[in-house]
Amino acid sequence: MSDSYLKRLVESFESRADRVAMRIVGDDSHVYTFRESLAQIRAVAYRLEQEGITPGDRVVVMGENHPHWAIAYLGTLYCGAVCVPIDPHGEIGTVANFFQNSEAKFAFIDQPQIERLAQITASLGREIPSVAWGGDETSFHEWTSTPVPDEFAQRTPTFAGDDLALLIYTSGTTGTPKGVPLTHGNILAELNGINRVLRLSDKEKILSLLPLFHAYLQIVNLWVATTYGCEVGYLKELSPAELGNAMREFKPTILTTVPRLWYLFHKKIFDAVEEKPRAVQTLFKTLLAANALSRDAFGTNLGHKLFAKVHESFGGNLRVAISAGSRFDEDVARDFHRLGFNILQGYGLTETSGAATATYETDNRIGSVGKPMYNAEIKIDNPDNDGVGEVLIRGEMVFSGYYKNPEANAEVFTPDGWFRSGDLGRLDKDGHLYIVGRAKDVIVLPSGKNVHPEDIEVHYLKAPYVEELAIIGINDNSAKHAGAEKLVAVVVPDFEYLKQAKIANSREIIRYTLDDLGRELPEYQRVREYLIRAAPLPRTATRKIKRFELKRLIESGSLNGLVKEDKSWTLDENDSNLLASPTGIAVTTALRQQMKTDEAIHPDMNLEIDLGLDSLARAEAFAALEHAFSTEFTPDEAANALSVRGVAELVARVAANSGSNGSAGEVSLNWSHILKETAGMDKIVRPVLRRRPLFRTFAWLVYKCFYAFSRIFMRLEVAGRENLYAMDTRRAETGEAFLICPNHQSYIDAFLISSTYPHRVFSNIFHVGTSGIFQGKFMEFVAKMLSVVPVDPDMQLMKAMKAGAIGLRAGKILNIYPEGERSYDGHLHEFKKGAAILATELGLPILPVAIDGAHKVWPRGTYRLRPAKVKITFGEPIFPNPAFKDKGRADASDYAALIEQLRTNIRQMIDQMRTHP
Repeated sequence: MSDSYLKRLVESFESRADRVAMRIVGDDSHVYTFRESLAQIRAVAYRLEQEGITPGDRVVVMGENHPHWAIAYLGTLYCGAVCVPIDPHGEIGTVANFFQNSEAKFAFIDQPQIERLAQITASLGREIPSVAWGGDETSFHEWTSTPVPDEFAQRTPTFAGDDLALLIYTSGTTGTPKGVPLTHGNILAELNGINRVLRLSDKEKILSLLPLFHAYLQIVNLWVATTYGCEVGYLKELSPAELGNAMREFKPTILTTVPRLWYLFHKKIFDAVEEKPRAVQTLFKTLLAANALSRDAFGTNLGHKLFAKVHESFGGNLRVAISAGSRFDEDVARDFHRLGFNILQGYGLTETSGAATATYETDNRIGSVGKPMYNAEIKIDNPDNDGVGEVLIRGEMVFSGYYKNPEANAEVFTPDGWFRSGDLGRLDKDGHLYIVGRAKDVIVLPSGKNVHPEDIEVHYLKAPYVEELAIIGINDNSAKHAGAEKLVAVVVPDFEYLKQAKIANSREIIRYTLDDLGRELPEYQRVREYLIRAAPLPRTATRKIKRFELKRLIESGSLNGLVKEDKSWTLDENDSNLLASPTGIAVTTALRQQMKTDEAIHPDMNLEIDLGLDSLARAEAFAALEHAFSTEFTPDEAANALSVRGVAELVARVAANSGSNGSAGEVSLNWSHILKETAGMDKIVRPVLRRRPLFRTFAWLVYKCFYAFSRIFMRLEVAGRENLYAMDTRRAETGEAFLICPNHQSYIDAFLISSTYPHRVFSNIFHVGTSGIFQGKFMEFVAKMLSVVPVDPDMQLMKAMKAGAIGLRAGKILNIYPEGERSYDGHLHEFKKGAAILATELGLPILPVAIDGAHKVWPRGTYRLRPAKVKITFGEPIFPNPAFKDKGRADASDYAALIEQLRTNIRQMIDQMRTHP
């Protein structure tokens, strides 16, 4: 017979009968030679014929990855039936739609699908015969061990060319499903193309990491592996531990996966390097550069020797890796290239039988998805000024049209037979294709610029704290023309990574990190709105983000703020006892004072995700508990208490160690009482209270030199000094201190503002700064020069507030930054109310200070200083409203009103500075 996929399969299996074809790694009971596999394939094909399945009939395969999945698939093709691979985790309604549309007559399933199949057949109103593997495997084992007549076994399948082999569904939640029929000829065309790209042999070992229902894995694990005689390894379960064990035991030569997994590998490798001493980090970077030079200039890859431990973590024998499914970040690809890995990329769709383009080992251009494969043609339709247009594909691997869907076919084929991919791309002068995104996902901004979300997502996914991220275009009602959109990021944090890093509030660290990454993008591509989501992003069966669903949820208001995972919280006896204990009552009381809803509290609720506490609310709850139990939590203890149960256990442990026996006093943030109880704080604050006239004068002169430098390098302009002098005179006459509150744009802010102070102000100024910054001898000296009390205000709020109160009562001037973090672009962030609490409770004025331009001099994420114009304006003082005294004590509304007035005044000063450059 003429060449065909099944002919190649039979010849491959018979020529290497005693070699291993498939195995479950780590499970010796599931190892199959090519002889055994071919016998089982024939047995399945024979039994299908006995069941009345004829060529062209549809047979579903639905289950988790397993050698039996492959046997069922190949047995179906062997008898001439059409295999319908289906996502085992698809929604029942969607899967039932696939069964109905395909007219399925039989199904191979694993044990977990038995109940789901019953629901599907009930909705269809007809029974579908099935055979299951897994569990005791009685049913499927009986099929695969069926004796096959010699006449059937010796008969080579003749199915080829236009004979239908597969029906793969790409969508179909509602309406007519999009079933992609692929022929035996399509499979052969894809294999012929791959044959020109990869230098494969039967020595290859392929580790299966993606679901087999996806066409991408069928190409590699089934089409390629069977015809080239490669060994395929399946995991018992897809977990980090099992993956690591499989790498070491199986030692794959080929890995096929999607970019996201390579990003996780990359993060693990480079995070481990960051934990090493500085000398090791420097050596690592030097070796990376050396291997890059060796590979690019001389064609010699030293990666296996220079980075032996890294390669051993992949089994030590990895020859080539194949990535497909979405854009691959160029920086990550470049790093793996420098580490000595060969990662090839392919581009295609189910409609093109998989890859239509690919990069070659000898022509692997980073950022590109390669050139057209053998017998494939690519062209760009209606390219714009940048050469970007829709990618059109033509060739023997392209399908003939969607199954029973003429409307869709009319849309995806041009009159002259080109398939419209729906992807936007461009070709370079050498014919390499670059994909920039999906046409339907393009976001049009008010400026008229087009944004491709996949491009931006690849960049923002570099953030180590992010598990998943989607950029969505939302209607911008403030835009001048209709139809314009703004960028919103929906982010799923990597909670395990955050926990290991002892970061309690994901929302703030993610916003801070993504803002930093945004600085590397053009202004119009930066995201300014973030929605944190606990549940995974909604995805299609092929793992593509359901952008329209996210867009609908955001615009309907269902996805605003911090989105919880949908859970059903039930209390068992131990949970109820914990909440009813004195410690539990104290903890829930403290948390309820910060919650914005009255919903029931469960011990396993996350403080941020489930209770909605931001970093300040969390800190205030901990401060109330510290005050109530007359104790103190360390920053690490507070950071690791992420749930209600964790807080209760922390309080019980610390309270018992302090001798309070779990009994609580008043569980509320009575700042008036808290700021009066400063016992034990003297040692922390003493350095800034001590008179050191000679050192202060020396430091002041140093700052004056810096001021002179700033007038030249930064063209520094200072306005409103009369307000500062007036406040200093008032302090000298009355002995009453005041607070100086600037906005925060850069690390250089404190140096700039301090350099403008007269000697008397400078001699009496002090700061309460984040302790993590002022570590090491040099930074300790900087803290001394700035008169800093190093405390972590996010984790030790009560201590930070008491330190500020002690210094202010001693007549010192507190310099405090209400934003709590630097702005990456000069826009004001939310102000925290610590300054307002101190001013209100102590009856002291606040001197607002606006600084602008410092973020350009010393931007976040870099140590390089750049010349830029900086302006500083001292505003008129703000006095707290004494009306709260009529209520007996101040409350949150009093603090909020004062801090909002401060933010408004600073914003107005910045606007005025920018209006008059």
